[in-house]
Amino acid sequence: MRAAARASCPAPFAAGLAITACAAGPDYKPPAGVALEEVFETEAVITLGEDPQDSIATPGIFAERVKSGFLLSDGRLPRIRSYHEDGRLAAAFGRFGEGPFEFQGINGLAETASGRIAVLGSRSGRLTYLTGELEPDTTVQLPGVPRGVIRMGDDLLVGMMRAAERPQDASRFFRRPLLLHRLTDNEVAWSAYRYPFVPAERPYWISLVVFPFAVAGDSIYTASSVRYPVAVLNTAGDSIGEIGVPPASFDPLPVFEPGALAPGAYANQIPNLLGGHSTISQMAVVGSHLIVVHGRFGSEVGFTEYHSSLDIYDRHTGRKLYEDVPLPENSQILGGGRHLYLLADTRFPPWRIVKLSLREESPG
Repeated sequence: MRAAARASCPAPFAAGLAITACAAGPDYKPPAGVALEEVFETEAVITLGEDPQDSIATPGIFAERVKSGFLLSDGRLPRIRSYHEDGRLAAAFGRFGEGPFEFQGINGLAETASGRIAVLGSRSGRLTYLTGELEPDTTVQLPGVPRGVIRMGDDLLVGMMRAAERPQDASRFFRRPLLLHRLTDNEVAWSAYRYPFVPAERPYWISLVVFPFAVAGDSIYTASSVRYPVAVLNTAGDSIGEIGVPPASFDPLPVFEPGALAPGAYANQIPNLLGGHSTISQMAVVGSHLIVVHGRFGSEVGFTEYHSSLDIYDRHTGRKLYEDVPLPENSQILGGGRHLYLLADTRFPPWRIVKLSLREESPG
């Protein structure tokens, strides 16, 4: 393995102290383009078990379970599945509809501290709870349409634009709603992380940007998918600094002028305008490391965003250990936790998940 150069960095930050990305010395440059197998070792390759009468359309949202095993939504169908550590199917739930315990699609998935499963349906303001065995439990109405949920201690952190702040008229061009919300006993305890731009400043971005977020210990990490840096908050919702510097290969999305996209030609123009530009597609935490997943917009008709490379940070100091670690073609990072989980091929079954562990950093 090629070792990252060591340099003097600040001690791990405590909650409430501001941090910035550690420069690690004026001449320090993290190694770029190091092969994935030099940074990670493969712990296991898991082939997902399937019910022949309930096959997986495509893997979707991943969540590691607290004790062992993992949860996985279907990327195209309103289904949630629970798996044992070795990939054997344990349970499945979900049907299409608009009623209680029905979904149009899945926008979020997490296991709570009590062992219940929290599910966010797309185009719905409901938070649906299932038992640990994926049996119906309860539903809760939320004050907006959420997208993304993570367990945070005994509570949940939800990404959501609250209904009261959703733009309905011309004033939307000047609104910056708060996007992260801590739920305590299903009530919003606090809201934080203000939308970083408005449509008047970034035409079209509002329909393209997402806000990946991750939680580890007493820290929350989030960012706009189309620009740096990563914001760091504590679990009280206070900003405590920023982390992350884009690699040289990061090709940011341009700011389009109003009227740049003709409504009738939108589908044809978008691939040409966005093709090849970079994003922060996802963030994952593995132990003391923050992993920022870069993506790129494809340029084909009906384009999609694909995962391309990883930047790896010491999340306590902000020091970047590696940048631009390339991902295998057609692979996708599913999530973190005790390991980093990589979907080996997004196109065809059998669906295989590679369980990766960070190699120990060598001295020197």
